[in-house]
Amino acid sequence: MHFSPFVIMLIGNALKSFDTTLEESSRLLGASRLATTFSIVIPILRPALISAVTLMLAKILGEFGVAYILGLPVNMNVLATSLYRNVYSDQKGSAAVMVAAIVLIGALSLWVDTHFLRESKRFVTISGKSGSSGTVARLGKSRWIATLACTLLFTASVAIPIVVLALSTVMWNPGVFAASNFTLDFWIGKDLSTIGFSEGILRNSGVWQAAWNSVWIVGLAATLSGIMGLFVGYVVVRSPSPLLSAALRQLVFFPYLVPGIAFAVAYLSLFSVQRGPIPALYGTAAILVLIYFTEQMPFTSRSGISAMMQLGADPEESAQMAGAGWWRRFATIVLPIQKGALASGAIMAFISGIKSLSLVVILAVPGMDVLTTLSIRLLDVGYSQAGNAVVLLIALISFTGTYTVQKVMKTDLAHGIGG
Repeated sequence: MHFSPFVIMLIGNALKSFDTTLEESSRLLGASRLATTFSIVIPILRPALISAVTLMLAKILGEFGVAYILGLPVNMNVLATSLYRNVYSDQKGSAAVMVAAIVLIGALSLWVDTHFLRESKRFVTISGKSGSSGTVARLGKSRWIATLACTLLFTASVAIPIVVLALSTVMWNPGVFAASNFTLDFWIGKDLSTIGFSEGILRNSGVWQAAWNSVWIVGLAATLSGIMGLFVGYVVVRSPSPLLSAALRQLVFFPYLVPGIAFAVAYLSLFSVQRGPIPALYGTAAILVLIYFTEQMPFTSRSGISAMMQLGADPEESAQMAGAGWWRRFATIVLPIQKGALASGAIMAFISGIKSLSLVVILAVPGMDVLTTLSIRLLDVGYSQAGNAVVLLIALISFTGTYTVQKVMKTDLAHGIGG
């Protein structure tokens, strides 16, 4: 449920470019809606669907927070949590084997993604995209099934978790609904019995510092990765060298294959001491910006590639003939046209970064905490109400930032992100 929106956004561009006249022709020839779906729609969308699923497999392999919170009480481990334990217990050999296993599975996912990307090029509409591609599909009686399915998904993945989290932050003992059990102390209280965290989260300076760290560090990294993703998309699509294009596409995707914790351990090894002119970055904001930026490049580069594939070279060629240099063409033609794709890529990076835990759980130190690391520290010491309240703050910041950027840039994540 958590990753299904990512799959929807990844296939959004494939759905946007789908020519509905193919469906209409099939229906006119007497095919049922079901036959049309399985004989036309799914075969054309199959590469995008399989690509999205394999990308999510690679993403889930490195996911740490969910498995850690739910698996810890019952001693259930996955590769990411086992890797975390081995890193902290200094079992370098076992950790290396686990990293290799996860990277191997991720590499297989990348191969599948590349294979089906090539497969998707077999499906080409020779006559171009018709003007009827935006026709609204009438679902008929099945609209109630679709509405019910969407409602259930929203209820199970958004509404219930938010309500449960919110209730847990205003109860002394979770699950007890007596009036005397409700309190706002965990939000605005003072002199609480929680040692080292004696104020409600809205009064606690550490929470506000972590919130500010999350916003500016993740925001800066997301903006930089969005811009760089568009540059990568430009080079991949416009490069006259197929070898350079393919190599760059695979290179920027490589961080996706490495689990977040392993990525963090590598950064810790690289930047814990001064190396040549590069100072020791551990314990600073710079290492967090750098790792957020690198980890989000796969998503933003896919957004940039998808956007540039839809932009013909004619406007740039005309500007070049008029004497405009590359930088001017990029700034006055490509950026204005692709601002929606740039915003979508940055938003995706911001959402992913603001809630990321596995990337920074090792690198963030007290005083340079972000909200995710602060929440896990609170939960580890048994302050579940305060930890859950911090999680709600993460959700609020993520929603507010996304909504604001979408309104300012006049873009919408529902339009999809792909490549």
